Amino acid sequence: MDPIDRRYLVTLAAVAAGILVVGSLLRPGPATTDEPRPGPSQAELGRLARLSQRRSIDAMAEYFAAVADDVEVSVVGLPGLGRSGIVWEPDLVVTGRTERRFPDAAILSTPAGDVGVASVTAGPDLPIAALRMSPVEGLSPPRPRAAAGLGRGEWALAVWRRGRQVNFTPAHFLGTAPVRCGGRLVDELLSSAAWTREMAGGGVFDLDGGLMAVVIPCADRFAAVVVDGIAALLRDGRSIAGRLAARYGLRLEPMTEAEQDYFGRRPRLLVREVWTGRPADAAGVTPGDLLLAVNAAPVTDVAQLEPIAGAAANVAFVLTVDRGGDVVNVPMPGAAADAGSPASRPDGAGLVWTPPPAGLAVDAVAPGSRAAAAGVRPGDRLLRIDGAEVADADEVRDLLSSERSAPAFVELERAGRRIGLLLP
Repeated sequence: MDPIDRRYLVTLAAVAAGILVVGSLLRPGPATTDEPRPGPSQAELGRLARLSQRRSIDAMAEYFAAVADDVEVSVVGLPGLGRSGIVWEPDLVVTGRTERRFPDAAILSTPAGDVGVASVTAGPDLPIAALRMSPVEGLSPPRPRAAAGLGRGEWALAVWRRGRQVNFTPAHFLGTAPVRCGGRLVDELLSSAAWTREMAGGGVFDLDGGLMAVVIPCADRFAAVVVDGIAALLRDGRSIAGRLAARYGLRLEPMTEAEQDYFGRRPRLLVREVWTGRPADAAGVTPGDLLLAVNAAPVTDVAQLEPIAGAAANVAFVLTVDRGGDVVNVPMPGAAADAGSPASRPDGAGLVWTPPPAGLAVDAVAPGSRAAAAGVRPGDRLLRIDGAEVADADEVRDLLSSERSAPAFVELERAGRRIGLLLP
């Protein structure tokens, strides 16, 4: 080999070896776990949290919708009245009552179509109404659930119909509290939701579909009254006394011992309330009347009034009452037609007016007083004391003076009712 070629090859080999040595020195070493890798930014973490929450909210909304679909078979609509109803029994629907006089018939909107229903319980002092229907395929009463069995903070679901559309809103259960509804003390369900007129007649369910409450009017607001309270109100309306109130606007109760002493009579039925504009009011029945007989047949017990409280009692009859020691016969109409208040009927000139209120307004009631003990409330109007109309406040003070030891029977006007109370 030529000496020049040999030197050339040796030089190339040396250069190549140098390149390999330098390359090995400059090559980066293997990655170590000692240095932390860069993590996700705060913005990325926030976005992931929002996505997780949204998935959770979407899942809850789907779950609530599924519960509403399940209980739809128990919630019906009353489109003509603008409210809902709950299937209480296979042939009975319960709803909230806001009208002064509930209609005798209504149309019920169900998944199977519209059906006619008849009012069977709708007393003037009841915040509920019961409607009788023929059993409808696809409708069934819900399983009742005691609200006390639900833990504070757990979810509940209000379900109602707007027209023919099912609506629902979730709410946290916050316990129960007593409320006065239609003269009866019942428990209402407290929650984070506000109960509105639109929800009237709808139900409040647990997430297993158990009915816990029904939304009804109570005093000047709407409340979700628990199922036991609704059942008690329904029993009141189905009783003889409740049917008499619904048909005639007349409430009769047995006399207390104090009332027997005051009137000087053996046990009788006392006219406790008369509703303005209803048949008993139009006939002239007065709170404080003592019922002696019906059509000359002596009466001493409410059960004896079943013939005039029955649904088919459309024949006129005569009440015989003791009024301040005088025996008075009061002819009563058999029909339950509303006589209408004087303010609702036009006069000969076609005018409608509201007559001035009678009696004296009660602005306040002192705690522990005779009036408070008897049940007088602020806002009542005092009409009569011991059967005599009151003229002014001085007369009232004289008649109800704390120095007077004898009891007094007062007649009050309260929310369209005339009520008789004995002040001890």
